Amino acid sequence: MNQVLHVLDILSPVSGVATVVMNCIHGIKHIRQDVVVYGYCDNEMKDAIEACGGNVFQLPDVKLSLGRQFAKSFKQLLQEQSYSVVHGHLLNSAFIYLKEAKRHGVKNRIIHAHSAQLSDTTIKKIRNKVLAAGMSRWATNYIAVSEDAAKQSFGNNKNIQIIQNGIDTNLFKFNPEIRNEVRCELGIPKDILCIGHIARFSPIKNHAFLIDIFQCLRKRVNCVLVLVGDGDLQPVIQEKVSKAGLTKSVMFLGKRQDVHRLYQSFDVFMLPSVSEGFGLVAVEAQCAGLPCVVSEYVPKTIACSNNIRFIPLNSSEEWAKVSLELFKKDRIDGSQNVIDAKLDVSAMCAEISKAYENLH
Repeated sequence: MNQVLHVLDILSPVSGVATVVMNCIHGIKHIRQDVVVYGYCDNEMKDAIEACGGNVFQLPDVKLSLGRQFAKSFKQLLQEQSYSVVHGHLLNSAFIYLKEAKRHGVKNRIIHAHSAQLSDTTIKKIRNKVLAAGMSRWATNYIAVSEDAAKQSFGNNKNIQIIQNGIDTNLFKFNPEIRNEVRCELGIPKDILCIGHIARFSPIKNHAFLIDIFQCLRKRVNCVLVLVGDGDLQPVIQEKVSKAGLTKSVMFLGKRQDVHRLYQSFDVFMLPSVSEGFGLVAVEAQCAGLPCVVSEYVPKTIACSNNIRFIPLNSSEEWAKVSLELFKKDRIDGSQNVIDAKLDVSAMCAEISKAYENLH
């Protein structure tokens, strides 16, 4: 039996990558899967992994002492534990953990690309491109969530398996009772249009443009904006909201364990990212029956309803207009659409399980 070690930077409910790993652990029962995390570690997610029979190892941050502390701890972990697969979900630190895995005789070393952009800044992009270029020395297998992510991360490498992300449709399917509960908890009246966004605060997620869109919407309709997640840019966005006089209309909810419930409270979901490897949140939103307005940089493969639009980032007025055109008061559950598009967790786990089983 394969024993898999996933490598993550953070274990958080607002991280798409962490969600994918959690779905794999829950959905692939016959393989023991452990997790290494070197950043923030959510205790409830940690408990859930351990309840499935896996271990969560919290190692020093890779940024400390140029990664030497992390490398030393990862080396010690491989000496104490036995794995047939190291499944890495981070390109920028793969040269450390995959190299150590190779040194310790881990036969199968997977690198999994989840993003279509190597980093948020030019300097980090150059750094990560250099690091990714040497991936063939350490990785034995390549997986990407989309063609865009594969091309950006691995170039012209032809030995890449595309495995789309998947969600638990039962968790996100529309539930009017939960909708009413959450709207009440958040203090959002029934007649107020609620725009939702779930992502970390980083340049890629384009929160500044989202605030511009919301300002346009405020001129047309009574609405609120709910932002879920945290990150380095949150103070900058909060200042922009304050200067625009929108403090009472924009909610910053931070990290939440009940993200699946929050979708129910939204009326429209927006994802104005400047780059996306997949866009898992848009699939979750469609499952919840939400109209979705997403940028043209989100892979078209995530479309599983007639209520989603991919549009350029050149006009906040256009985004506001499309959002209002898509909004319908009569909301329909979209879970079956997700299943039909094979964007559910069962389809994803079947592909990843097959990939593990085909390893030598």
